[in-house]
Amino acid sequence: MWKNPIATAVVGILIGLMVGYILGQRQQLPAVPLSTESNPHAGIPEAPALSSQPAKPPEGGRTAATANPRLIEQVHELEALLAKDPNNYDHLVQMGNTHYDLNDFVKAADYYERARAIKDESSDVMTDLGVCYKETGKPQKAVELFDKAADLHPDHWQSRYNAAVVRLFELNDASGANTEVERLKKLQGKVPNLPDLSGLEGEIGRRMK
Repeated sequence: MWKNPIATAVVGILIGLMVGYILGQRQQLPAVPLSTESNPHAGIPEAPALSSQPAKPPEGGRTAATANPRLIEQVHELEALLAKDPNNYDHLVQMGNTHYDLNDFVKAADYYERARAIKDESSDVMTDLGVCYKETGKPQKAVELFDKAADLHPDHWQSRYNAAVVRLFELNDASGANTEVERLKKLQGKVPNLPDLSGLEGEIGRRMK
């Protein structure tokens, strides 16, 4: 039990930052012949749903996707489609998205990599794959993907944002994180949905002292 109220407050701030910061970005794909019922998205803040169905607001960064049987059904439907057409880029990405939503980041990464072997031009896929690598203990690989995604599309703020977070919290690179935040600030007013950067700036500042 924490006895020092200052230490408790600092730990609370850090936990809050980590929960709220890592973001994924779904690539909008053509419709595939899946069931027409609700297609829930359990991703993270700012990530659009996989379909036109409204997404339930995430709780603490990610909803309890693993409790939703619809995602398991979607896996089976996509497996059947990929059995017929194993190199279908859209189906591979959707399978990666579904496993991502199930918090199975190892499988999600495998399907994203298979999709990238066919076509490697989506910053959204690179960003989600980077999150998968971050979640499986490969932060340096994650940052490399975030950097590639941002270089490919300079207005893709999600990749810059994730790069800042992983550099700060996983790689202890406050200076590198600060560089990413400065790049993000140049996008303010130019791209939609850019989150408030003050909390991240504050944590970077404390670590750079």
